[in-house]
Amino acid sequence: MKRLAAIVLAIGMVFGSVALRNSLDNSTQAQTATGGDSSFRLTCAVELADVCNALAATQPNLIVMTEEAGTTADRLTLLPDGTDPGIDAWLTVGPWAEIVQDNRSFTENGGAILGKASRVLGSSPAQIVTSKSGEPELEAACGGAITWKCLGANQSLPQPQSIGMASPNTGAGLAVLADATNSFFGNKSYSATDFEDAAFIGWFEQVTKKSQDFALGEQTVLERAVAAAGTFTTVGALSTEVESLETSSSKFNPVPAPKDAPDQPVIAQVRLVPANGITAQDALDLVNSDALTQLLKDSNWNTSDQDSPSNMPAAGVLQVLRDMWDA
Repeated sequence: MKRLAAIVLAIGMVFGSVALRNSLDNSTQAQTATGGDSSFRLTCAVELADVCNALAATQPNLIVMTEEAGTTADRLTLLPDGTDPGIDAWLTVGPWAEIVQDNRSFTENGGAILGKASRVLGSSPAQIVTSKSGEPELEAACGGAITWKCLGANQSLPQPQSIGMASPNTGAGLAVLADATNSFFGNKSYSATDFEDAAFIGWFEQVTKKSQDFALGEQTVLERAVAAAGTFTTVGALSTEVESLETSSSKFNPVPAPKDAPDQPVIAQVRLVPANGITAQDALDLVNSDALTQLLKDSNWNTSDQDSPSNMPAAGVLQVLRDMWDA
């Protein structure tokens, strides 16, 4: 029932997003010299906006639309079987294709709307980033290692603790929230029924309450923490952003993942997901995979070692975490 309610609530967003999609398509096609059947529609997660825009700048047939992965996922979930998804490929961060298919299994539209995802093209671990000034005291209060479980469950932490993380409607936010939840349970094998535990509910509220309704505008939580002292004392972010935001090094420190945590850190993985009927390799060829790999590398995504597991929990569990955030 919770899934169904979340899907119904998403309908309003879907119609607005479809209208935006049509508007952008019409505008872009009018400016594209080739246009018509030679165009390739690429939807990109917001974390990859610069990468996709750089690709489009050198490929006039590439029509790029950027939006939060959760918005794309909700729209694709509701599409009737056999409907044109409005995209030819989706460059996204995290297991969003799996979330879409799992969510569709709870609707009347159980057919595949997407094809098989590509290999992992880039990866970035989720990290805790905390203010340098408060780190020693926080580390001591957490028993020598700052963890998400401690941040939400330890009542003796230095006050005030202001925790920031992006919405799990984004790939980065979903990875951070999954990493935090893995920390609470000590593994990634939990199920949605475990979320009914009172201790988890209290912990979840503690680590998410400030971020859920916080208006960031165009900034990320890390950018806001660096720009406005005291807004957030500890945030979750992907290593790509931590490395890109050089000024963070003077005020904030990334916290190493605990060595005894088998399912941490969660690794955010970039994949290209084609529409059903298009192979991942064909999609990669059409967007120029070599150029894409270089652009990801330039944006601090790890493009070399892709054998590490993502440590993400199951798709259905991730969707319930999204529902809890929005509740």
